[in-house]
Amino acid sequence: MKDFDRTLEEYVSQRQKELIGRLSDLVRQPSVSSTGEGVSDCCDKIIARMEEIGIRAQRHEVTPYPIITGQLGEDPEKKTVFVYAHYDVQPTGDLSLWRSPPFEPTIRDGAIYGRGTADNKGPLSAHLCAAEFWLREFGELPVNVKFLFEGCEESNSAGLREFLEEHQELLRSDVTYFSDGSKNHNDTPIIALGVKGMLYVELRLTAMTRDLHSQYAPVLPSASWQMVELLGKLKKDGVVQVPGFYDDVLPITPEEKAIYDTLPDVSDDLRRTYNASPSYDPKLGYYGQLNGTPSFNLAGIASGYTGEGSATVLTSTAMAKLDMRLVANQDGEKILQSLKQYIKDLGYDNVEVICHGITPPSKTPLDTPFLEPVRRATERVFGKSMVYPNRPSTAPDYFWTSILKTPTIQVRWCDFDSDNHAPNEHLRLENYLRGIKLTATAFQEIGNL
Repeated sequence: MKDFDRTLEEYVSQRQKELIGRLSDLVRQPSVSSTGEGVSDCCDKIIARMEEIGIRAQRHEVTPYPIITGQLGEDPEKKTVFVYAHYDVQPTGDLSLWRSPPFEPTIRDGAIYGRGTADNKGPLSAHLCAAEFWLREFGELPVNVKFLFEGCEESNSAGLREFLEEHQELLRSDVTYFSDGSKNHNDTPIIALGVKGMLYVELRLTAMTRDLHSQYAPVLPSASWQMVELLGKLKKDGVVQVPGFYDDVLPITPEEKAIYDTLPDVSDDLRRTYNASPSYDPKLGYYGQLNGTPSFNLAGIASGYTGEGSATVLTSTAMAKLDMRLVANQDGEKILQSLKQYIKDLGYDNVEVICHGITPPSKTPLDTPFLEPVRRATERVFGKSMVYPNRPSTAPDYFWTSILKTPTIQVRWCDFDSDNHAPNEHLRLENYLRGIKLTATAFQEIGNL
């Protein structure tokens, strides 16, 4: 192992400029799935890169955007690792808030800035660079690797489920491994075995045919006030009032609670970063509540006049967007129907509930044999790690656990403040280079099984 670690360290150190250039080339190519900008061109760029390394790569024309698969090795004596990443990115948003253009990767203060640097082109590039390291230095990998890179993750992974169901034999593997997300706020990599699902809905309330002068407020309805009152009935004192919302929630197991209790207090880190302090049930603890309980978040609300100055308007319409992060065993479709019925039962016949997507939760058991080799690899590279039996965010893990039926392990090693989905997204170069070492080392550790 010491010889391997030394070889890997020298390889990355001597080729830093080349490895960083690989990521820069990828970030420079737009691939915004919500608009389609550059997605197809980015797909072709990645395939060319894979073929340059020596990976058999294939472009699959999936609606709305192509899926890339690739393979290295077919040795039946070796474990097969399924490596996932996505090459699409979020929209850039307000360009005036970016310190440098989002698709012109810029290095400053030891970090590379640009849309997709952390989410998820940095990890994608790291996986490919790790495979290239093995082939250049040793001629082969200690495991077989199957790659899948999708171009629609930021838009609910449209088309991926059908593709997986049709190609189960092509993608058959022993374990799914990927990196998509940030470290803990104390700068420790997170090894996650599960994810929350998500139900995303939009509420559209119509009170009248058009906005009016607010002189009519004493006698005509206000869409704004009706929406505020409705939201207060959906969630009160932190408790979701939708019937059955909590019915299927699986409580945190003693084993999970024991792991969460060992994790460090990040209250000071949160206050320093966000000027806000966490609140949680002391019986669950910060991590138990963050990772093990569902959420009912008001992501946005709009109604009436929002411009500069003042305007006296009686609003006719109001909109609210809600994202619900679901834990294992919760059914998004069941909750959606319950939400619709509850709003109707409350008397809001003027509210339309529009579903913008459902992602089921997913969980890999703590006793998977692949956890320990991945943990060893993480600690060899980063010096420390922490295990999340379940992570608080959402990813299409159920594709791997439910369709491909593989245990799934994710290592989150990007900057804890990488500003994913926001202006000035970035990734520290040190973390990117360590990400390359981690994937290479994880291949070795899993191969040793």
